[in-house]
Amino acid sequence: MSSERSQIIKKTDAILAFALLFLIVGVFFVSDLVSAQTDKVDSELQAANDSVNHAFTAVLDAEKAGANVTSLLNQLNGATGLLSEAENAYRSGDSNTALNDATTVVLVAQQVMATAQSTKNGASALAQSAFWSTSVLTVLWAIMLIVVLFLVWRWFRQRYIRNLSSARSEVIEP
Repeated sequence: MSSERSQIIKKTDAILAFALLFLIVGVFFVSDLVSAQTDKVDSELQAANDSVNHAFTAVLDAEKAGANVTSLLNQLNGATGLLSEAENAYRSGDSNTALNDATTVVLVAQQVMATAQSTKNGASALAQSAFWSTSVLTVLWAIMLIVVLFLVWRWFRQRYIRNLSSARSEVIEP
């Protein structure tokens, strides 16, 4: 009976050792998966943050060019709100929501950057067109003013000469 008992103990020890080994390998495997997921979420959150910063810079450049950027700023404010939600979800341990929200933020920021760039180009072209049209109109008004002033001067000169010719000369003797 003792040998049966020792065999049972050996089998139990082998099973426990195998279970412990399986548990340790499982913990390392799950730890690696969690670590990989955490790294992916961290990098996506950083990419989202960078994208939002670049988008804000693009919107600022478009505004400096004279574009109306109100709708772009509204989109970016929505994206920053979603980024905050993603960061809060990550801190609370909801990696999937954080990853999905961060990916959405990157997409919105990229769309805003593209729209801001095209808006900036349009505003720059419009500003250049306005400059040239203002310059041309200024030159035309200056030429018209010079012509009108010349005609008025000529009219006064002819009137003066006519009045001078028709005047009688008076001789005053001392």
